[in-house]
Amino acid sequence: MKNKVFLAILLLTPILVVTFSSLYFSLGYSPEGTKNNGIFFKSYFNFDQFSTSKDNNLIEFEDGKWVMGVYITDPAKADASLYLMRQLNVALNRDIFRAKRVAFFSNQLIKNDIDNLIAEYPRTELVDDKNGVLINVLQKNSAIDMFQENPIFIIDPYGRAVMYFNPGTDPKKILKDLKVLI
Repeated sequence: MKNKVFLAILLLTPILVVTFSSLYFSLGYSPEGTKNNGIFFKSYFNFDQFSTSKDNNLIEFEDGKWVMGVYITDPAKADASLYLMRQLNVALNRDIFRAKRVAFFSNQLIKNDIDNLIAEYPRTELVDDKNGVLINVLQKNSAIDMFQENPIFIIDPYGRAVMYFNPGTDPKKILKDLKVLI
């Protein structure tokens, strides 16, 4: 008889835990906010939607790396973001090869300035968003002005935009988020 009671308790414990936690959550007792220092995009969007044809994707995700990106609209402001991305990549230490740095742009008038800027940051991939759709989607899904701020944003290895960081966010907090993600 003792073994049957013990077995019943073992089998019912996970069921009761899941039932009560679901009930607790559905009654409105859920965690407030997140522990992330970045800001999630308002809605989900995938980078596959920016391909111009089957074989011409904006950026490739076959390598399984996370992407730290910045959309360059103003080379002077983007310089700070590119510098911070390089420093964060170096600070990742043993995970340095699990992330890559990408700079997006669409304004051909500042192409020479961007080329000079990218020359200072080796191993930063430069991607031309020919039709400018990406910047509009980023702007629509963020709370800040992407045209003015040039913030760092994160893309997962499957091509889904995850979050962005407000300018002025403490680099240690950004690094902490990246270590959790990667």
